Amino acid sequence: SSSSHPPSPADAGLYRTRVRDRAHGPAPKRRRPAMPGKAEKQKLQDASCGKDPIGSGLYGSVAAAANDPGRWISDMARWLETSESTDPVKCISFCCDDFKARRLKAPLVLGWLALQVLGLLYQAVLLNEVSNNLTAYEATLAEYCGPEHRQHGICLGPVWNLSFSAMLSFPGTQQGEDGQADFDFVIPSDSTFTFQTASQPPTFLLGVEPQPPHARASWRVSISPRAGGDEWGIARKLPDVKGTGSRYQVLTSPAFRGPSWSGSLSMESKFPDATQIHIYIVDSRIKHLEDVHDQPQCNFEGSWENFNQRHSGDHHRILSWAQTATGFFLAVSLALVALVLYRFFYYVESGKLLSRVIALKFAVQDFPQQMCIVAYLYSWYASNGLRCQMCLFHPHHCDDQHPLHWTNLLVCFFTLLGAVANQLLIQAKLKKYDEEEECFLCVARMAMLSISTLPFSTGLFILSASLLHLRSVIVYIICGGLMMVGWGTLLCVPVVAICDDEDFG
Repeated sequence: SSSSHPPSPADAGLYRTRVRDRAHGPAPKRRRPAMPGKAEKQKLQDASCGKDPIGSGLYGSVAAAANDPGRWISDMARWLETSESTDPVKCISFCCDDFKARRLKAPLVLGWLALQVLGLLYQAVLLNEVSNNLTAYEATLAEYCGPEHRQHGICLGPVWNLSFSAMLSFPGTQQGEDGQADFDFVIPSDSTFTFQTASQPPTFLLGVEPQPPHARASWRVSISPRAGGDEWGIARKLPDVKGTGSRYQVLTSPAFRGPSWSGSLSMESKFPDATQIHIYIVDSRIKHLEDVHDQPQCNFEGSWENFNQRHSGDHHRILSWAQTATGFFLAVSLALVALVLYRFFYYVESGKLLSRVIALKFAVQDFPQQMCIVAYLYSWYASNGLRCQMCLFHPHHCDDQHPLHWTNLLVCFFTLLGAVANQLLIQAKLKKYDEEEECFLCVARMAMLSISTLPFSTGLFILSASLLHLRSVIVYIICGGLMMVGWGTLLCVPVVAICDDEDFG
């Protein structure tokens, strides 16, 4: 038999611990707090600095930018790229909540970059064409209508001849006892004039300029072949020219070839004192005058009048604006494409950045560039535009070049493709749709497309017949439909949103 000994204090404590563990479970162990890792440190720094560099207030933003500009710019760029506040899809989902943001993966980014590179190429071609046309026009303007070629405010270059110029005076009306004029004044003898032309067919510019203080006087000019010339056969008067104030009118008579003309100036306004009116005739010496008149796309009379206006002409001013705007849009597009290309080359994942770039590019470049293209086509290819004015001096500009030739057509094509790239930003939510909901989704996408191409469709619809010589019913239906849907969406959506807010309130 073994002898029993009393338990030691250590054994007694161990026994009590085992009994307690069986009854209540083991006591919790105390652990030392773990040191924060790199990700946790970044979260703490973001929390201390604020994810939104603007949300901390203006003072905090300015102070952060002053203390560490590089860090502030980095935080700002990260916020612009990742924040839900800058997500352009939110603006679209506000109008249609059946859409959600599409994840732009690498193939879509690569396809967008390829499209933009081609667009940049044709934008450069457009800028070169606009610049060359503007340079050629201004050189022609300086050669044929420079300061040394201007007399009495009109152009008298090598291809024009001042055939007649005189200052005609008209006496004041005599008043009766009741203070009203009881008879018209007698036109003095110097109100009639004669001149000769050498142009074939006869083409000349008539200028009438009432002098102050009666610069707004009303007048009428009648011009007809001079009687007594056998070469004229039967004399036939040209249409009367009426006006108020200064006016310039080009007259032509393809039915008559003789050189002698007679005219008369009558003043229709009544003034108590004498009125003086400066009248002059400028004959054309353009050798290819027949080609100018045979050009179906040009209005010779309007082209000559606009060229005489020099830099005050609308077409010249619009073309200068189009050149500046095209250069700006090219620089913006180049910067945005370079940004996405850099991000895609080094990090591949650039979908969120691309969604912001597409929205920014649409607002800053794609949408306004459509207006720029329409303005350029109008200023250069209008019937009295700069191209027809160049036809007065350079026969090679008198050809039948269509405004939408291949270069301009491709420029329009890639510009419109860039504008409708916002369709890539959204996709329908994954749920089952009935026929009406699917039709609504198609209508919503069509509305987006119509708004994205609204400047071009509106300009093409208005100018298709007079400028682009497109009189097809199909063109009117397509452009008119897109224009009506686009303008209707822009005008109706804000009204519907306001009404919904009022009903909700």
